Amino acid sequence: MERQKHLFTNILYDSMDYKKVGEHYVIRLEKGEKVIEKLTEFCKKTGTKSGHFAGIGGLSEAKIGHLSIEKKKYHSKVFKDSLLELISLQGNVTMSEGEVKIHAHILIGDSKFRTFGGHLMEAKVLPTCEIVLFPFSETINRKHNERIGLQLLDF
Repeated sequence: MERQKHLFTNILYDSMDYKKVGEHYVIRLEKGEKVIEKLTEFCKKTGTKSGHFAGIGGLSEAKIGHLSIEKKKYHSKVFKDSLLELISLQGNVTMSEGEVKIHAHILIGDSKFRTFGGHLMEAKVLPTCEIVLFPFSETINRKHNERIGLQLLDF
C-alpha cells in the first residue's frame, strides 16, 4: 500500500480544458487544481450565471462542511488520502450580489472504501476531475435569509 501514495507524483500539472457540446460544457480539471475556484473562474469566463453541474474523478484532499442549524454555520473537516475517489459531485451555479456562487455537495471514498459526504467547501484534484455543466437560459439569484442563516434561491 505504501507504493500507492506515490502513484500520481509523476503526473505534470496542466490546466483546465473544456469542450462545448450544444449548450452544455464538458470540463476537465487537472492535478492540483481547486474545484470550486476553477469552476467559478470558468463560469465567469463563459458568462454562465446559473446552471447545474455534475462530476466525477479523483482528489488528493477535500474540505467538506456540515451545517449546524442551531449555530447557522458550517463545521468542516479536511479529508486526505493517496487518492480520494470523487464518487459524486452535484451542484448549481447562481448569482449572489453580482458574483458567481457555486453551491456543491460531494461524496468521496477513501482507500479503505469508507465514504464521506456533505457540502463541498473546496477540493484539490488528483489526477483529474470531469464535470458536465448545464447552463440555464435565465439567471437565478441568491439572497441571504437571516432566519436560516444561508443564502437561499431568490425567485
